[in-house]
Amino acid sequence: MSSLLYIMRKQLKNIIRGLAQKPLALIGYCLIGLLLAGSLVTVLIMPSGTVRHGSNEMFSAIFTCLVVIALYFSLKQGIERGSSYFRFSDVNLVFTAPLKPSKVLLYGFIKHMGTSLLFVLFTIFQIPNVKNNFMLQSYGVWMILLAVLFYSLLYPIVGMVLYTISSVSSKRRAMVKNILNLLIMLFIVGFFFMLLEKKSFTDTLTTYMNGYIFTWIPLVGQIKTIASAAVFGIDSAFWISVFILTAFIITFIVVLYKTDLDYYEDVLAATEQTEKRIKAKRQGRDSAAAQMKVRKIKGGFSSVGARSIFEKSLLEYRKVSYFLFFDRNSLIIALAGIGIYFVMPEGQTSIFFCLFFSAYMLFFLIVQGKWPTELDKPYVFLIPEGNGKKLLYTTLPENIKNMCDGVLLFSAYSFMFKVQNSAGYQISLPLIIICAVCYTLYGAVYIYGDLVSRRLFGGVHSKVMKVFIKLFISGFVVLPGIIIMGIVWAVLRNEIVSLMIIALWNFLVALGLFFASKGIFNNIEVA
Repeated sequence: MSSLLYIMRKQLKNIIRGLAQKPLALIGYCLIGLLLAGSLVTVLIMPSGTVRHGSNEMFSAIFTCLVVIALYFSLKQGIERGSSYFRFSDVNLVFTAPLKPSKVLLYGFIKHMGTSLLFVLFTIFQIPNVKNNFMLQSYGVWMILLAVLFYSLLYPIVGMVLYTISSVSSKRRAMVKNILNLLIMLFIVGFFFMLLEKKSFTDTLTTYMNGYIFTWIPLVGQIKTIASAAVFGIDSAFWISVFILTAFIITFIVVLYKTDLDYYEDVLAATEQTEKRIKAKRQGRDSAAAQMKVRKIKGGFSSVGARSIFEKSLLEYRKVSYFLFFDRNSLIIALAGIGIYFVMPEGQTSIFFCLFFSAYMLFFLIVQGKWPTELDKPYVFLIPEGNGKKLLYTTLPENIKNMCDGVLLFSAYSFMFKVQNSAGYQISLPLIIICAVCYTLYGAVYIYGDLVSRRLFGGVHSKVMKVFIKLFISGFVVLPGIIIMGIVWAVLRNEIVSLMIIALWNFLVALGLFFASKGIFNNIEVA
């Protein structure tokens, strides 16, 4: 055990030394810590049900559905590639150390507990949305965090156990995978049959996901019971579920501890996949993008100078898009526009809710999008054009895509809702257009705000930390426009005029950020 403790102390010292050599990273992590602490205090003192009083059954149903979907993809990955607690640094240091495989596994589990706690802390940022829509108990926040903690601890363990069982032969692996797919298909078919019967999505979701069968599904039922204590209160079932999940963790660890398989080979492939995902996130890319199928296209360059950047981006979009700029993200956005119909506060028909919710989602799509990768290409800096012109053509494709996605989003929203205006309840084409413009300008603010943060902070330790910084900057610059819009709406009660205020403010902010970010092409190290 002394050798294991030595390695853990060594890892901790390396982390501290790494932060000491990167003061900006240390400042960033301190900022994240303050944001997390402030968010935790806020969610603990803020009242519940400020937007609407959602039913306790709906809360339980939504949480159960999320657990089922997340667990399915986690187990599927575990069957195909196994699960891993390790990084490549662990492969080089721990795997070569004079330790038994069981102690290596224990080291990985202890290390993963820290990651699980971090995952729980990030969940805090989503709890205000939950408290706004549901009446939580005084200790409800802690129940949600406890349920998330148990899930984050359990899914890699169960994935590794399934991998251990199924890796004996390809036939057994295919059988286990088919069983898992069959179970999820039965889950979906059962839901749609009930949907056809009830003809109401919310009623179907509430009734189906609160069915008796989900309470008895291992892991799902226990996590559901713990999370449901946030609204229903703590009872004997809560304590039984905590005991069962704790027993699950201990049992699975013992199973892996006593396995005869070569643990190093089992986790090496999963470790490689984990490393690829982390690298993609730090570079601002979607980790699944590299696995997407692309089409072979025919086309050449007819433009010269900075315009060639724009033409190249169009060709790149043609490889992965279904039509023009519409790709997988566009489909997600359209589904979100339809899904907003089911989460709108009762009695609300204003399009503001859809706009602000979609603008919040757009931020994460922007920071994970493909346009930042253009700044990694040296030729962008070598093109003999002005900085403003290069910046315009580099970001223009993303702005056009946001405009197309905005039209699709608010068209889908208007299809589900009859937008309220001065003429009564009807679909308003001008309202769709102005909302799409506002959506596009929000995207422009995020894009150029990203570039300004690059100029201010340069290359920092982690992409996650940079996301927090960009989120803070973006929120700071768009907030005045929202406040002014709220004042205009309170006085005039006119949606078109109020949205034009947002569009004008975001245009001015985006223009200012555009000129502030032009200098990024003067220093390739900053980009």
